[in-house]
Amino acid sequence: MEITFSKKDDIVIVNLDGDLDSSTADMAREKIAEKIDIEVNMIINMENCKYVSSAGLRVLMITAKKLKAGEGIGVLVNMVQEVEDVMEMTGFGHMLKSFSKMEEAEDYLNSKGVN
Repeated sequence: MEITFSKKDDIVIVNLDGDLDSSTADMAREKIAEKIDIEVNMIINMENCKYVSSAGLRVLMITAKKLKAGEGIGVLVNMVQEVEDVMEMTGFGHMLKSFSKMEEAEDYLNSKGVN
């Protein structure tokens, strides 16, 4: 798993490349947590993440809770169908809103007062 970060205006963009599973979950959680601050808004780009295990779902849940506690907002973008299905089947789909395009996610966060 490779994780890269970028920033657009006041939005932190997290790009996940590889599987989010038990062997990568701790590293992913730590790296993402470093970017969470008060009122941080985050887009997690799942385009190159083809598999999410229960450990990976836990990382997303922890991220969502930390963002909410800091009055930030987190969204997912570009989920492959298999990951989206897992998110819905496990009930995790309600934790982080998801979008099919980066522009939609940015527009959503901008409408919530990010900028």
